[in-house]
Amino acid sequence: MDDDDYWNNSETKAKAFSFDDDVLSTQEILAIGQKPYSGQSNDVPFSSTIVNNTKRNLIPLNTLISPKVLDLIVLAQSGKDPKDKIPENIDTTVATLKRLILGRSCFLHVHRSLKSKTELLDGAVALGDGNAILSVVLFLIQTLNKKVVHELLSSRPLALNHYISYLRSECKITELTDLLTMLGRSPEAAVYQFQHIVKTQGNSVDGLLRKLNNVLSNHFNQPGIDTHSTKMLTDYIKLLEWQKYVNKTELNNKSVLECLTHCCQLHWHEGAGNMMSPLTLCQRQQITPLQYDWVVLNVHANSNKWDIVESLFTKKDWLGRTTVSSHIPIETLLSQLNELQASKRMMATCLNKIQNGDEKLRLAYKYKIHSVVIESLLKQKDRTALTNYKMTLSPQSEEYILAENTLREPSIKWKN
Repeated sequence: MDDDDYWNNSETKAKAFSFDDDVLSTQEILAIGQKPYSGQSNDVPFSSTIVNNTKRNLIPLNTLISPKVLDLIVLAQSGKDPKDKIPENIDTTVATLKRLILGRSCFLHVHRSLKSKTELLDGAVALGDGNAILSVVLFLIQTLNKKVVHELLSSRPLALNHYISYLRSECKITELTDLLTMLGRSPEAAVYQFQHIVKTQGNSVDGLLRKLNNVLSNHFNQPGIDTHSTKMLTDYIKLLEWQKYVNKTELNNKSVLECLTHCCQLHWHEGAGNMMSPLTLCQRQQITPLQYDWVVLNVHANSNKWDIVESLFTKKDWLGRTTVSSHIPIETLLSQLNELQASKRMMATCLNKIQNGDEKLRLAYKYKIHSVVIESLLKQKDRTALTNYKMTLSPQSEEYILAENTLREPSIKWKN
């Protein structure tokens, strides 16, 4: 049997490899990793006492890239084009986009007319591939008038957003500002200018002040600028002016609350009007009472100056009872006092400000403020609950004796 007869033999054909089957379909590519390996047992190779219900979190490929891009990858893997596709050696929009998607080198400058460039941009947007979109946009920036490019991008939000993200990541703030201004988004451009200056200036307060004043006069005085953004910048400039005046290196470029913390720690007794006084800083920077209370509480509690904390957060009412006065929500205040290891007496004072009896009892249980628990159960006339609670207290402790005396009080009409 000669060679031709051998290879044409039906038995030989059945055993031979067919290289035409090497091309994988889209479904087969998606299935990769979801089938067990050959010879792999379905049994878990570890003891069930060690590993229970081990599962793989498989991410389908079609959630990572668009179907159109996936089709191009399959097409490239096949090594040939379908009959209804234009041959790759012809410089067309389809061929260029295909090479961009697959990461192959391509010569974009063959697209010379505005129509061809627009079709290229629209094709990249339709595919939804960010790298292809950005490559085309940068090509348009190089070869077209800037105004024309901005007009093209303004009607294609996806391409515009990719380009804006690129300019931000590359810190091309001038190009970004020009783009947003031309698109009528001056307020957004102003905020980006502000953020960029703060991020890149460093520790030079003088340089930062000079640049921010320039941004304020040139960009934040335009129509349509958000008043909140303008106030934010104005307040920040005032803080920098304060930092420059006090001339303390450790305060340069610190936040207003960090500066307030410094003043509370080292200049607490400075009188109002002194630039280092906490009250002066609060008035100058319009620090809210809630922010002030929070900083003061943490600064003095961490320094174990509980006399200052109590003098600020407690007061006597007209009946001579001690009550809490704070802008911090009471439950938040209780949580922080507990974290700072405040005295049970002060915790009890805070709890007694709560009007709702059930809520007061819940928090008293939570923070183990025994006197408040006993008082609350007494008001509810719940002898059983008080008896059970007494059993959790240390015998002969002050709280135990209080609970015992309360239970023995003959004038109380218990409900159980």
